[in-house]
Amino acid sequence: MRMILSGETGKKMVQRVISLIFILVICFTGVILGNERSRAQLPNEISTEILEIAQVFQEKKINIREWKLYGRNDVYKIRDLVGFQKEVNGLKQKMGHLNWTVEVEEDQWKAIGTHYNDSLKQEESLQLITTHTNSAPTSYLLYEVTGYGWENTSAMEILKDFHSNLTNISQENIEIFSCMTGDFSDKIEDGLQNTTNILLDAFSASVIEELNEDTFVSVSAYTELWNNVLPTHHGKMNLQIGLRKQGLGDKTTVIVGTPIITVEY
Repeated sequence: MRMILSGETGKKMVQRVISLIFILVICFTGVILGNERSRAQLPNEISTEILEIAQVFQEKKINIREWKLYGRNDVYKIRDLVGFQKEVNGLKQKMGHLNWTVEVEEDQWKAIGTHYNDSLKQEESLQLITTHTNSAPTSYLLYEVTGYGWENTSAMEILKDFHSNLTNISQENIEIFSCMTGDFSDKIEDGLQNTTNILLDAFSASVIEELNEDTFVSVSAYTELWNNVLPTHHGKMNLQIGLRKQGLGDKTTVIVGTPIITVEY
């Protein structure tokens, strides 16, 4: 049946349709902006590796003991002790919550700021080191954050603070290293190599170099999951896995790092 509307009724109908479309546009825009805000609240893309490593540890029932994030870059503007002290004063202003010590020795100047956050169980340190032997002074910054255990909410907060502080410390490109240490006590039927292969498969990684002993395995590998890579004689790599078993019945230590392991094991 065809319905014929009067002029006044038609105008009201058109106004309602326009209003409905306007409301839908506002709601759709709100959803889009909400999604963008959610993305903005995530840690910077360059450190999501630690989240992926934690996920693998949890999936494979590996107890997470501690994890570390490092940010490192070279500082080229320090030419003398006055320049070093000026840089230190600037860092103290930017990172005022750190407790600072400064060591001035014959061949090295070192400033170290440290802080422990008891609520997050997080250690934090920032080092500015300048060496000056027979050549021109060379300087670098090293910012390190250590977390203990793994709880998603506090880990995300630590990650956000890490990236915020990196931006505050330096506007230049900073190298990021991620490393996680854990252990497990389950009986391994096929030895450490089998566990290594399981981890390589979890990261979709291919082996570049490998050292395999009865109680120790070390693997350098490459995965397309992450962009940060280092060149080697055998090809590019961005993942290292280390496993060590202390003795019969003891726990096995697992360390995963990208692009390299940054702790002793």
